[in-house]
Amino acid sequence: MTSRRMRAFKRWMSSNSIDFSDALSFPITESSSVSVVSLCALSIGDLVATIPKLACLTVRNSAARKMVEAAGLEGSLALSFALMYERSLGCRSMWHGYLQLLPEREMVPVVWSPAEVDLFLMGTELHKTVKEDQAFLYEDWKEHIEPLILSDPLNLDPNHFGVEQYFSAKSLVSSRSFQVDDYHGYGMVPLADLFNHKTEAENVHFTNSLSQSDDEGDSDLTTASDEGGDPRNSEDGPKSSESDSTTLEMIVVREVEAGAEVFNTYGIMGNAALFHRYGFTEADNTFDIVNIDLTLVLKWSSSIFSNRHTRARLSLWRRLNFCGCTSQDSEYFEISFDGVPQIELPVLLFIIFLLDDASEKLNCLVDSFAEADETTNLKKLANIGNIKCCKDPDNVGASLLTKDVCNALVDLADIRENLYGPNSLADDTEKMRNCCPTKERKLYNSLVLRVCERKILRRLRVYASKYSISKKRR
Repeated sequence: MTSRRMRAFKRWMSSNSIDFSDALSFPITESSSVSVVSLCALSIGDLVATIPKLACLTVRNSAARKMVEAAGLEGSLALSFALMYERSLGCRSMWHGYLQLLPEREMVPVVWSPAEVDLFLMGTELHKTVKEDQAFLYEDWKEHIEPLILSDPLNLDPNHFGVEQYFSAKSLVSSRSFQVDDYHGYGMVPLADLFNHKTEAENVHFTNSLSQSDDEGDSDLTTASDEGGDPRNSEDGPKSSESDSTTLEMIVVREVEAGAEVFNTYGIMGNAALFHRYGFTEADNTFDIVNIDLTLVLKWSSSIFSNRHTRARLSLWRRLNFCGCTSQDSEYFEISFDGVPQIELPVLLFIIFLLDDASEKLNCLVDSFAEADETTNLKKLANIGNIKCCKDPDNVGASLLTKDVCNALVDLADIRENLYGPNSLADDTEKMRNCCPTKERKLYNSLVLRVCERKILRRLRVYASKYSISKKRR
């Protein structure tokens, strides 16, 4: 990126009534990306930018609107098509001055080659997810975009609407779009997407500035990821004259020192989500998690007990209204940053290890679990297993951490870590330290993700060992 492009973007903002404070500067970094820096101190409540909704690249505003509506495209697919169409217009696009500033694509994992996905993401939370995403995106293009290319009346240039261009547009939409309002849905918001993210330390919020005729108060803008990454344009809501009378405002919510970078926030999320959606990670992100798939737990159980035993105990666990987290066709258990497993995992392990007599007794009491709260049910499980219940009402689940359950957690941590391959945590950590974050972005962020996940698994082992030792001492 050059300063010439930035000057062109500033001229475009001026011609489209986008106002920003003279206190903001937009230096170009070593990696050719843009950051926002304050030239002077900013105070809470300062208004530093206003952006008309007509300046936002939304399906409603785009020259592609009629094509999108005729084709029945919705959500991020519709916005991605609109972005491709505006790009195909070149300097004839209303957003040319904005689009020329954007990268061709964001370096998020979904646009990597299959070989890169296997090389950099093996074992991480993203490996399977990215492979599935790539398949889904190709299916979307094949089903919805390719027929439009083949449609003679539309006369679309395949060079601007091919699968590569769709992946590129999708990467920009998923990482840069904001919800404008109910009428416009999600859109590309010039200037707003220049601010970098900082978890729980943002300096600005973008809000809707409603006209005097509107009854509602200001509302924060959300990124596509805040709403599950599936922006959709509502057919309800105000019509154009009412919606276009409003603007978007950027307001300071945390003081900024002179010379400091000004941050926005894309929401609270762990490194897997940040890397997946935006292409970067944060070291020591306290919102990091690691997932242990239910299939991995069942495979481990069947290696110790019979398949019949495993199936029966899983069925009993489900009948007691326990379940893991679900995503698409998978079920898994989350391990928090501190190495604490979600309670459903120790419960399942506890039930797997129950003696047959206790299991039969639990079978007879299934109905009594239906209406009771979680704490009561955990106490019942402990009593059935002849386990002394923890006195701390906020930590009743610890009662189920028997020696067998703790050993099982350690085994599962080991099995989960084996997915990363032969390199040790120390190897990955050393490699990360010697890696250049700007010149080797894919490798560096992949290593940050691997190291953070493996540290969580290490904390899980410590957590399990701590309870196992404390039980021995008693």
